[in-house]
Amino acid sequence: MKIVVDHDRFEYNGPFDANDLFRMISNFIFEKGFDFKQDKDFEINKPHGKFIEWEISPWKRVTDYVRYIIRVRIVGYDIVKTDANTGRKKTKIDSGRLVITMDGMVEYDYDSYWDDKPILHFLRTIYDKFVFKAYTERFEQRLVHDVNHLHDNIEKLLNLHRHYTTRSRGL
Repeated sequence: MKIVVDHDRFEYNGPFDANDLFRMISNFIFEKGFDFKQDKDFEINKPHGKFIEWEISPWKRVTDYVRYIIRVRIVGYDIVKTDANTGRKKTKIDSGRLVITMDGMVEYDYDSYWDDKPILHFLRTIYDKFVFKAYTERFEQRLVHDVNHLHDNIEKLLNLHRHYTTRSRGL
């Protein structure tokens, strides 16, 4: 397994809609053809707001030899429900601090055909580095593009909510 995008991390502090965020990420994953795998999903109610952690690691089988894995981890601190005005409408949205971390990995030989014997493992390494190099670089570039596209979509969604005017804070 080769880590191509390592801890692409950004933080956001302000109003957001958690359901829209999770729905947008899930839709993006399905549009790109990934299979959904959820690792963590929990929330803890604290006196000053909720703590949430949501982690997924969707994967996509590109060929019989290559598989993409994107790990998305969202940690939210001090999340409270607030009333906000969007134009003339009053809505309830979440407000708090989010830390979003994304990793992109390319897994070669995920069925372990080439790992049975040391000589096969050596041949696989030579094959990947020299013979199959143009293909592996192309696979890595595609994965980097997908992770960057997801990052941009999340930032656009969160930037939408920056323009809300908060009316009151509630628990």
